[in-house]
Amino acid sequence: MKTRITIIGGFLGSGKTTLLKRFLDWEFSRGVTPRVIMSEFGDFDIDGQIIADERLQVMAVTGGCVCCSSRDELADAVTRMLRAPTGTPIYIETTGVADPAGVLQAIRPLLQDTALIGKVLVVYDASRHGGDGRDAILIEKQLMTADWIILNKTDLAPGDVERIAAEVAQVNPQAKIVKAVGCGIDLEQATGGATMSYASTPAAEASEGEYTSFAFKIDARLDRSRCEAWLRSLPSAVLRLKGFVRFEGENGVFQVQVSRGQMGITPFATDRWIDSALVAVTHPLPADALLKGLKGCVPQAGAVRQVEEEHT
Repeated sequence: MKTRITIIGGFLGSGKTTLLKRFLDWEFSRGVTPRVIMSEFGDFDIDGQIIADERLQVMAVTGGCVCCSSRDELADAVTRMLRAPTGTPIYIETTGVADPAGVLQAIRPLLQDTALIGKVLVVYDASRHGGDGRDAILIEKQLMTADWIILNKTDLAPGDVERIAAEVAQVNPQAKIVKAVGCGIDLEQATGGATMSYASTPAAEASEGEYTSFAFKIDARLDRSRCEAWLRSLPSAVLRLKGFVRFEGENGVFQVQVSRGQMGITPFATDRWIDSALVAVTHPLPADALLKGLKGCVPQAGAVRQVEEEHT
């Protein structure tokens, strides 16, 4: 049995990590222990915390896009993963500002007869259809590389889902369109066969200065009401904000997810210690615009600090 490499792509907040978690749970239920390569645009690996499991071997590629600036790091991670026994599935989740074409170009030369690239699965946020603005070109490039386009969040779609599916299909007529809520798809079918995407065109690279990643470490509990008000008031330049926080008067850690106006704060079940930290991916804006608002959620002065900033 050959080692199958499944690539999961899609823009920020589309549902890539949700899909990856579904795959991992499915693999475990079959008695299979997969391996995972997680790509983070910044230097903080939040998604790795979300999927953490003692059964998993996870490698994080941080500090850039695996389709361009971090391509060598991706190639090194794949090379090391391929040393596992043949047949151990590998999942690669790209950062939301990456073009999967660059991932294909980086890993194809590394494959021997014992490995193949399975389907390229690109998750598309149906709830944002028609509202992509300056990100539309990158999203279109992501769709063009897909074997399957997973039309996710159809329950939140603005209008007729069939019309949205037809318009998305025009971008890549060869791709299979799969409509989903919470990335609920046929996982077995999604892992069958090999990719038909050859990615012969150059991978899309974000224009210099187009995207910025900020990371903030939080050394105190937040006031929940202030935090929720701040998250609702984030400027439109904030494309994605995620991480973990603790609240005054409440036990446990909470996962924060903000995606272009959609906000969620949910308890995060874990028996591990998780540092309170938030990571934002934005169109260019001053770090102070976020830092000031976050500090307003913390009763103690000096309990929030910026620890990382990444540009591409």
